Amino acid sequence: MKTWLLGIVGAAFAVFMMPVQAQDFKEGVHYEVIADEATAEPEIKEFFSFYCVHCFRFEPIAKQMAAEHGDAFEKAHVSFIDPRGMGVTMSRAYAAAKMLKKEDEVTAAIFDYNFNKQSMLLTKDDLRNVFVVNGVSGSDFDKAMASFSVRGMANKYDREATKYGVNATPTFIVNGKYRLLPAGFEGSNDFIGDFVAAAGYLLKQD
Repeated sequence: MKTWLLGIVGAAFAVFMMPVQAQDFKEGVHYEVIADEATAEPEIKEFFSFYCVHCFRFEPIAKQMAAEHGDAFEKAHVSFIDPRGMGVTMSRAYAAAKMLKKEDEVTAAIFDYNFNKQSMLLTKDDLRNVFVVNGVSGSDFDKAMASFSVRGMANKYDREATKYGVNATPTFIVNGKYRLLPAGFEGSNDFIGDFVAAAGYLLKQD
């Protein structure tokens, strides 16, 4: 009896000591393949819009992606969500915020106006005021918005969105080859953790 009991305890202890297995991320459930070849360098791109409430709700995920994957993570604002013709202007505003090293502050402020305060920013003057409140002079904002580099960056966002077939936001593309499928994580007990982990898993794939 004692030998049998010791055997059960030993088996249970062995199972307990086994390393925890990573979640089994499955193609067609958690991600889909959208290209034959991956990018030369590992990258995660979130295509988003300041006018997208789902993008606002995904901000904790974007922050976690940035914290865990550092320079591999990048946001790209798209202009096809275009209330009152502001899509391109908003993309340029995001590019300007990056150039002026105010990305975090401006991003938080715009989302706050659009969805917490329900005061949608729908003019260039509205955006200018956000930058001024966050420490950017009006003249610096005007110069940034008119600069070749900001316009080029905003155009690049749209070219990449077209290249990857992005037609909804937020969309997360990993290594230019994999698209994460948020619906595949709906039953997760830790949606953010599993979603970020899946991006990390795909980041290491060819």
